[in-house]
Amino acid sequence: MKQGILLLSMPNYSSGFDRAAKFPNLGLASIAGNVDEDLIDEIAIADLITVRTDLNKYLIKLLKSFQPDIIGLSAMSFQYQTAVEIAKIIKQFNKEIYTVFGGYHITLAYDIISNSEDIAFIDFMIRKEGEIAFNNLVKALVENKGNFSEIKNLSYKENGKFIHNKCAENIVLSKLKIPKRNIRIRKKYFIFGKRTDVIETSRGCTMNCNFCCMPFMYGRTFRKYEMNRIQKDIENAIANGAESLFIVDDNAFLDVHHMHNFCDLVIKNKFNKIDYLIQASVRGIASDENLVRKMAKAGFKFVFLGIENVEHDDIKLLSKDEKVLSESVNAVKLLQENNIISAGGFIVALPDDTEEKIWNNFNFARKIKLDAPFFFAATPHLKTEFRKNLIEEKAVTNLHDFCFYNGLQVNVRTKSLSAEQISFILSQMNGKYGDLNYIKFNKIKKIYPLFFWKAFIKNIPRIAANNLRKILNPNNKYINYIAGRKRLIKRLRKWLLDREEVILSRLQELNVREDL
Repeated sequence: MKQGILLLSMPNYSSGFDRAAKFPNLGLASIAGNVDEDLIDEIAIADLITVRTDLNKYLIKLLKSFQPDIIGLSAMSFQYQTAVEIAKIIKQFNKEIYTVFGGYHITLAYDIISNSEDIAFIDFMIRKEGEIAFNNLVKALVENKGNFSEIKNLSYKENGKFIHNKCAENIVLSKLKIPKRNIRIRKKYFIFGKRTDVIETSRGCTMNCNFCCMPFMYGRTFRKYEMNRIQKDIENAIANGAESLFIVDDNAFLDVHHMHNFCDLVIKNKFNKIDYLIQASVRGIASDENLVRKMAKAGFKFVFLGIENVEHDDIKLLSKDEKVLSESVNAVKLLQENNIISAGGFIVALPDDTEEKIWNNFNFARKIKLDAPFFFAATPHLKTEFRKNLIEEKAVTNLHDFCFYNGLQVNVRTKSLSAEQISFILSQMNGKYGDLNYIKFNKIKKIYPLFFWKAFIKNIPRIAANNLRKILNPNNKYINYIAGRKRLIKRLRKWLLDREEVILSRLQELNVREDL
């Protein structure tokens, strides 16, 4: 019997960036595009990140209207518990619906999950790449074989316990069909005010960064799509309304020649009528001035750089090349000269970090006039060498509550700072960066003026509220920080999570009271 399939991405997001962008889930669209048509009655994707109403009510309404046989749930670590809560709602609605979990967290934590109470709500887990495994699972369910032992990458239950099949070799990318974008139920995806979509031109990375969990998904490998396939993917995205495309490759600039070919493709086919955004290594950008010029001609408007840290000891701890600092300066300069927005990620709160060392990253970002800095707290992701090192240093303050593993919430201490002190410092840095001087130099204002000024005006009430709180509470330097933590509590509740006691208890590290 053909199956009705519903694929769900989670509503959880990292605070701040959601105001500038909401992206569709490419992985689910790719999985949907690679399910054999003769196996399905109907298939749809719901990206829950765009749901503004009551999530519980929306899910019930969705289940009633769609009546699926199989529901796939994709989750990163900080989204996993929400996925479990959604699975509970699904099973309460109809316990016969199969729930299939996939994504990074499942790949990292399948063994932990197998021994948890969560398995009451999870029927199958797919580790690593999901396109072929999910199709094979649907085929087995349609044919009612009941034998799942030959499906690679699959974990399934037998007598109430999970059995984990062997994993397949990485997928040969030429075998994958174009993502199915026209089945998305939700439509409001945007970046800087423009309708957006997501593509990939490659998968994987061969770098040795010890904080990254990507090797557990693909190994240290790098695979590229053929240019004719990339062309069809861009055409499909544009046909589905995209005015901009975010290229989500893990490290596209491992092969600079590949990026040259991509830009040539875009220019030749006049795809540069839309905008392009990408994440890149600083070396990939800094090493090729001609490529950056070509990127500008191809319509690139935004590049996110992995700067990581400005302290030499911290760079070594992250297994990064010490040339990253000089390369970062050159990369940002090249982007600025070619009218491309420069964003950069910094990883702070490493064991030897002091408040001064953390602020040095802020000062570096201001010095090179980075348009959009992201200051991330070191996150001890499961199974990474980085996590092992931090545990040995007794630096991890939150080992198991993965709801806070989003890079912006702090799960570590340093030798001189508590987790909440670090969190407070990060909130100060993020608040201080966007001052009047920032308004003068940043390129977002120039490239996306309508978005910039709308966002600025929309933020005025919050700025006014912050200033009023400071006036009314002149002796409490934490007053606006506490307000932000309470907003986090509201978001967690919206995502079917309750972490109020955790947050309030951590505020005691700063000697502040709940009634503040």
